[in-house]
Amino acid sequence: MPANERRAAIVTAARKVFSRDGYEGAKTSQIAQEAGVSEALVYRHFPSKLALYRAVLRQLFIEQDENWQQLGFHQNGAEGLVAAIHSFFVLAAQGDLTPESLDRYRLTLASLSGDGSYASLIYRRSQRRNAKAIAQEHHAARLAGDITGEPLEPSTTAMFIEHIGTMMGAIVALPEASRPYGESGEDLARHATWFCCRGIGLSDAAIKRCLGGDRKT
Repeated sequence: MPANERRAAIVTAARKVFSRDGYEGAKTSQIAQEAGVSEALVYRHFPSKLALYRAVLRQLFIEQDENWQQLGFHQNGAEGLVAAIHSFFVLAAQGDLTPESLDRYRLTLASLSGDGSYASLIYRRSQRRNAKAIAQEHHAARLAGDITGEPLEPSTTAMFIEHIGTMMGAIVALPEASRPYGESGEDLARHATWFCCRGIGLSDAAIKRCLGGDRKT
């Protein structure tokens, strides 16, 4: 196997082990076993576990940026907010998550149950990158009369939505009999969208206009 492919295989294995055991609990011997190489070869490519962890983080940052390009705001005001929230939940509600998507959810949960360093880093990075756009869409929706009631901090509500999506993605990856939801797929994504859009102050009329359809809510 060429060196670049072997290095990529080690990073993929490390990502899986870190998502399962967290940074502190992961062992380079486990990563080597997962990658099907010797521990000495792991250290030939990465001088330390921290260097390997940083390589995993760089990969995750690239995916985070790609996801934002796909799921971010492509419309203005209420339309942009509803579309972005719904797209996020559609991705989270899929029962057939890719291994990469599942690892991202598990990495976040493993971090939150440990020292929190990865989760804190990924959340702060998301806020720095997206806070301005989120605030602009909230402001536009309020000016249009689609958001009413007590003004809420957009960055805080964005994190609430992120938390719901993270938990949803992790839960739907469980065996079907272990999932506590009474629905799945598009129905689950749709109802999560209604729940969060109501939470940020969007009127039912605005949500229905932007989300479309006549399903029971």
